[in-house]
Amino acid sequence: MSAEDARPEIPAGGASQEEPEPPAPEGEPAPDGDIGFADPDEGDFDEGDPDYGLQGEEFADLPFGRPRQSVIYAPHANINTGSVHGGQRVENRGGAAGTGGRRVEAHEGPISAVEILDAQAGFAEPDWFPQALRELDSRLLFLTGEPGTGRRTAALNLLRRHSGGSMALRAVDGDMDFASWRPKHRDTRGYLVDGLLPDYPLKPGMVRHLQSLLSTADARMVVVLPDDPQLVRRLSRDLHVTPVRCAPPEARAVFDARFAEAVPNPAERARLLALLEPGLLDELLAPELVPAQVAELVAAVAAAEDGGPDLAGIQDRLSFLAEDEVPDLLATLRDDADGLAFLLATCVFEGLDHRVVRAEAERLLALADGRLHSVLPEGADGTDEGGGRERQRTPRPNPQFVFRRSLDELLRTVRAQCSPREIRSNSGYTYAVEAVRFTRHRQAEAVLRHVWREYGHLSGLLTDWMADIRAERELTEPVGRVMGLAAGWGGGRRALQHIRTLAESNRRTSRTMAAYALGMAAGDPVLATEVKYRLSLWSVQRSWQLRSTVAYTCGTDFGASRPEAAMRLLRYVPRGLPDENERTVDRAVRDALRDLFASGSQATVFRHLAEWADGEGPLADVALRAFPQLLQHTSWCQEQLVADGEFAPQIIGLVHRTLNDDELFAATCSSVILWCRMAEWGELPQVAVETLLTALAGDFRHGVLRLFVEIERSGVRDSAGLAIARDALNTWRHGEPPRQPANGGPHPNGRTS
Repeated sequence: MSAEDARPEIPAGGASQEEPEPPAPEGEPAPDGDIGFADPDEGDFDEGDPDYGLQGEEFADLPFGRPRQSVIYAPHANINTGSVHGGQRVENRGGAAGTGGRRVEAHEGPISAVEILDAQAGFAEPDWFPQALRELDSRLLFLTGEPGTGRRTAALNLLRRHSGGSMALRAVDGDMDFASWRPKHRDTRGYLVDGLLPDYPLKPGMVRHLQSLLSTADARMVVVLPDDPQLVRRLSRDLHVTPVRCAPPEARAVFDARFAEAVPNPAERARLLALLEPGLLDELLAPELVPAQVAELVAAVAAAEDGGPDLAGIQDRLSFLAEDEVPDLLATLRDDADGLAFLLATCVFEGLDHRVVRAEAERLLALADGRLHSVLPEGADGTDEGGGRERQRTPRPNPQFVFRRSLDELLRTVRAQCSPREIRSNSGYTYAVEAVRFTRHRQAEAVLRHVWREYGHLSGLLTDWMADIRAERELTEPVGRVMGLAAGWGGGRRALQHIRTLAESNRRTSRTMAAYALGMAAGDPVLATEVKYRLSLWSVQRSWQLRSTVAYTCGTDFGASRPEAAMRLLRYVPRGLPDENERTVDRAVRDALRDLFASGSQATVFRHLAEWADGEGPLADVALRAFPQLLQHTSWCQEQLVADGEFAPQIIGLVHRTLNDDELFAATCSSVILWCRMAEWGELPQVAVETLLTALAGDFRHGVLRLFVEIERSGVRDSAGLAIARDALNTWRHGEPPRQPANGGPHPNGRTS
C-alpha cells in the first residue's frame, strides 16, 4: 500500500502527520433526480476551459484515514479524559455536522431541528411578517432581501408558523428545475429554497403547477432571493406573484429579543447593560445594522455572564466595524514588509499558536523575495547610473537579524493579540497554544477580501504560499477555507481555477485543501453550480487525483448539506483496479461514506450503500468494505433493528455477507463484539444485540460460527448475546436443541427476551 493510500486528513479527521501516513491495520475497523450538465459541443465553452475536449469514456455516463478510536458508552454522562481546572459547562447541540463538528445549514434534505429552533429563538417579528404569512397562503412565497438581513431565519419562522409548529422542513438546492421537481416526502410541511439560480427560468404555468403540487402535499415553500430590483419586477410582471422584501426590524428590537433569549433573567440583563459605557449601546445600535450584526453584539454583551472580556473594549471586537478600517490598516503597513507578512499570516492562521503564525509569516516573507517591500535600495536591480561608478545603496534592515521585531510589537502593528494559554489535544497527546487572534472579529476575512480584489499581483503570491504548506490538518483546513472564499472574491469563469490546480496535485495535502475550498465555495449559491459541475466532470475522468478530490469533497460541508448529490457523485468515482492509486481513491470514497453517515444522513447513505452492495463490481466492493465502519455509529443501526425499521433486513443481510468474507470478517466481528460490550450500559443496545444475534443464529453459516466463537472467547463474562452465541454453538457441536426463552421469559444469562 502506498503512502497515498493512507487515510486522508479529509474528510476523515484525526491526527495530523507528515506524508506518508501509516495505513490502518488490515481487518480492523476504523472507528433524486439527475444533475444536469452542459454539452461540450454547445453553449459557452472554449478551448481554454480545463475540462474542454472531454470525450469517449471520460464523458460517458456523466452524473450530474481516520486513526482507530476507542469508544466510551456512557449515556447522559460527562467524561473528563484529562486534568480539569475551574468550572465546567456542557452544551448539547444536535443537527448535522460537517467535518470538524460544525453544524452546517442544510442546502438539500431535512433541515435539522437545531437550526429550526435556533431560528425561532430570539426572533424579532418584522413589520412585513403578517403580510408574508398571508402570501404564503398561496403555498408559494418569494422572499427578497440583502445578505445578513435575516432572510433564512424569517423563512424558517414563516414555514414553521404556517405549518402549525411542524419541524418537518426540508431544504431544496437553488439549482433545481421547478418543471420536474416533486414533493416526495409525505411528512414534510415546508420547503426552503435558498437562492434560485437562472438555469431553469420560471414560467407562469410552472408556478401554478408547483402551487397545485404543494397543495396536494399540504406543504408550503419559501424561495429566498437576493434584493435585485430587476428580478423582483420580472417576478411581478411575468409570473404574477408578489415578492415580499425582507426589511430587517429595528436594530433595538432585534437586540432586545435576542438578549432576552440569551439572558432570560431580567435582573442579570440589567446588570450586564449597566457595565456598558453610557450611550455606547445606542451608538452601536445604528439603524443600518442588520440582524446578523446585532446577534454578534448580543453575544459580546452576554459573554460577560460567563466571565467574558471586559465590556469597556467591546467596540474593538465587533466585526461590522472592521471593513472601513482595512485601508487605513494597510496604509500604516505599506513600508513594513514584516508587518504585512505577519498581517497576512494572521489572517489565514488566526487561532493557531503564535509560533506557527510567525513561522508562516517568515516563510511568506522569504517567498515574496522583496515583493512585500515597498522601497528597494537604489541599484538593487543591478543597474548602475553613475557612469560606471556604483552609487551608494540605501541601507535596509537585515532580514536575518533575529531581533528584528518583537512579538508584542508585531501584534500591536496588525491589531492582534495572543489569547491566554489553551490546552488542546489530537489523537495521541495534548499540547499548549497561545492563539493569535485579531482584536476585531472577522478582520481576517475583511483584509483578505480587500487585498485579493484591490491588488491583483498579490493573489498569485498568496496562492503559491498557501499551496505549499505542511501536511498538517490545522494548516490545511484554514487554507482551504480561504481559497474557497477567494473563489467568490475573484469571480468570473475561472473562479475555481486555483482550486483545480490543487485538485490535480499528487500531494494528498493539496487535494485535501482543494476539498475544503470546494466545500466552502459551494456555500455561495452562484458558485455552487460550478462546484457541482466541476465535481461531476472530475468524478468520471481518468485522473485518480481528481476523483479522489471529489471523494474528499463529498466528506466536507458540501456533502453534509447535499447528501443525495454527494452519493450520486461517489457512485462514479471508484474503478476497482489493482493499482495503488486506485486503492487511494477507494479509501477516500469509504471515508466519505463514513463521514456522511456520521453527519446525520444515515438513511440516505445506507439506502445507496445497500443498493451498491446488491450489484457487482467496484461499487459493491466499496459498499461491503465501508459497512463495518458504519456499524460503529451504533445508535442509528441499533434503532433500526429494535424498531424493525426500513433498513433492518439490509443491516442483518450485510452483516451476514461481510462475516462470510474472509477479508472483511475481522472488521465486522470487531464491530459486533463492540456492540456486545456496549450493551451492558443500556436497554437499546442490549435488545439490538439480541435481535441481531438471534437473526444470525437462524442462518448458521461459517462466518456466524466464527463470530460466535469469538464472542465466547471475548473475555467478557456476561456480555449481551453471550447466551445466544453459546446456545447456537452447543447446537452445532453436540446437536443439542437451543434453549429458547418461553413467552418472553429470561435467557439463561438472566435477561428477558
